[in-house]
Amino acid sequence: MARAEASKGAQPEAADRGPRRTIVGKVVSDRMHKTIVVAEPRLVRHARYGKILKREVTYKAHDENNEARVGDEVEIVAARRLSKTKHWRLVRVLRRGKAEAVRGDEDREKVAVRTVRAPAAKPAKGEEAAS
Repeated sequence: MARAEASKGAQPEAADRGPRRTIVGKVVSDRMHKTIVVAEPRLVRHARYGKILKREVTYKAHDENNEARVGDEVEIVAARRLSKTKHWRLVRVLRRGKAEAVRGDEDREKVAVRTVRAPAAKPAKGEEAAS
């Protein structure tokens, strides 16, 4: 009888479900609205040569309050499917990290001030031989 009730769409209690899968990783992107991309690095041994290789899996996670920033260490938990590629939810920010500057941002002022010089004119082929 209990099975029939559960199959009718009643949500199982939190105690009935098993523990949800949690992952600790680093935020690599926060450019989407209410979404972060979390990278989970791992080390694997090459099957033939035995060299230790770095591999990285990325997960898109729902960040309701946009609280996580690039570089933060966060904990995410498996959730129901929220979009085509988003199946995780942000639990908490474990540690704030330093966001690395995007390449070119630090030199933007220098580039704006720099004067542009015209390229030097190339001498014609006949003039090169004469000199």
